[in-house]
Amino acid sequence: METLKDFENFLTAKQYRDNTKHGYMQSVQSFMQWTTANGYEDAAFLNYNDLLQYVQHEQKRNIAVQTINIKLLGISLYYEHLKQQDIIIKNPAKTLRIKGKAKTVTEQPLKYDELENLYHSYKALKKESLHQNKTDLAHQRNIVITGLLVWQGLHSGELQRLETTHVNLSEGTIYIPSTSRSNSRELRLHTQQILSLHHYIYQIREQLKPKEEELLPGNAHNIINLLTEELKGINPKIKNALHIRSSVILHWLRQHNKRQVQYMIGHKYIDSTERYKVQELESLTNALAKHHPFG
Repeated sequence: METLKDFENFLTAKQYRDNTKHGYMQSVQSFMQWTTANGYEDAAFLNYNDLLQYVQHEQKRNIAVQTINIKLLGISLYYEHLKQQDIIIKNPAKTLRIKGKAKTVTEQPLKYDELENLYHSYKALKKESLHQNKTDLAHQRNIVITGLLVWQGLHSGELQRLETTHVNLSEGTIYIPSTSRSNSRELRLHTQQILSLHHYIYQIREQLKPKEEELLPGNAHNIINLLTEELKGINPKIKNALHIRSSVILHWLRQHNKRQVQYMIGHKYIDSTERYKVQELESLTNALAKHHPFG
């Protein structure tokens, strides 16, 4: 269908990832099938009330609120595409979202002092092994990685791309290159990280046989998995590296506005940051209700 092909080109121009595009295309195709089955001549010219009928149809099928809202987002983008083509004037789905219980992004997020304690406790660990030197080298590398987890909220793809030239010790900053999942940005280093990074870069890194300028030799995904198991020994609340990253995001949202946090964490779309903001606001509301239950 030519209109859907144009819509796909619209999504490509907006730089959505392939799996995201596929999901939105499926949502619109399903929506068009519903419009045809219900006697609408052209999905392009439905109004707000018509869309409510579609929502009710999905609710009767026991589709989850979150899934319906994802479908509505795809449909809204379709109407934005039609507006861009001057086919319609107004997007009837722009403000249409179904209220319901928001899905918790992170269960039992770590508090800031717990995040900091991970770094200091891991740094203080004594490593014992038959291959003592090799183990000590890996431990020094992992101290750096732990700092980048708890103070910059990096994921394994970003850690893998880091190079020595990205670290500016004199300015106390680190440049995080972009990945398919995240945007590039420059972040401040915590004062506690600088000495460890200096020691690692100038005395440890070369012994780990890095490729060219890579900062952290080895498979970052595998290193993170092993490191996370060690960090669980320090704090059993930890589920995985994403749990740490999510905890960092929630902490940042208490200090900065969501646009700043979107930049700091590298989210490509504000919607990703917004999910965490909703959880943080709900946590605040619950805390206020606990202390002031009668308002």
